Amino acid sequence: MEAEFKDAEIFKKMMDSTGSLMSDVSIDFNEEGFAIKAMDPANIAMILFEAKKSIFSSFNIDKPIKISVSLDDLNGILRLVRKDDKLKISDSKNKLILDINGKNRQHFTIPLIDENYTAQKIPQLKFTAEITVLSSLIKDSVKAAALVDDSIYFTVDRPRFIISSKSEEKEFSQELSINDNKEIFDMKSESTTRSKYSIDYLSKFLYVADPEKPIRLSFSNNYPLKLDYEINTDASMSFILANRLE
Repeated sequence: MEAEFKDAEIFKKMMDSTGSLMSDVSIDFNEEGFAIKAMDPANIAMILFEAKKSIFSSFNIDKPIKISVSLDDLNGILRLVRKDDKLKISDSKNKLILDINGKNRQHFTIPLIDENYTAQKIPQLKFTAEITVLSSLIKDSVKAAALVDDSIYFTVDRPRFIISSKSEEKEFSQELSINDNKEIFDMKSESTTRSKYSIDYLSKFLYVADPEKPIRLSFSNNYPLKLDYEINTDASMSFILANRLE
């Protein structure tokens, strides 16, 4: 396998976000592109990433292959990548090879790991509420809620979308309406829906989300949350986060 990214920043941000949740990752490459399905060690969150082969300026693969590496090793190298640098990755003899071509040419090899890795199964979830909003709105609301507690509530009571947080001494609440707020693009709800989630995990998820692009939140009462967004036309990312008990 040998591939060169059109935009190495996308791969860099995605791996950095993944590295905030786990210590290693397995990437499945095939003729269509590559995908990541990974669960954090605490079994609280799952990352799903899919990229078409069009994300690469060149892409050569003989057969499907799994690349498993330490994220400490990989992200340490990716932090050296600058905007407009070219990044080429390939594998040889149980090693991942990374070549960064920019102002300087840098060549690295790191060991492959986890030969017994089994791909994670994506849980089958059914949601009663779905809302698509501007990513910056969610990012700002999560930051505001973090000033109050380590958990956040999402409530859909159509046409209202309420984001809130509460501790023994503090409270935060933000009420938005699909009728009045242009940052809300779509809202579906079978009934009033409310659930509670970890702010720490949400902050890590939202790290790679473009503030100017939409993000979709899907959940049910006291039920896991699924976040979906497109990184660009070539790549999309999803997160599944377990709810916190009321």
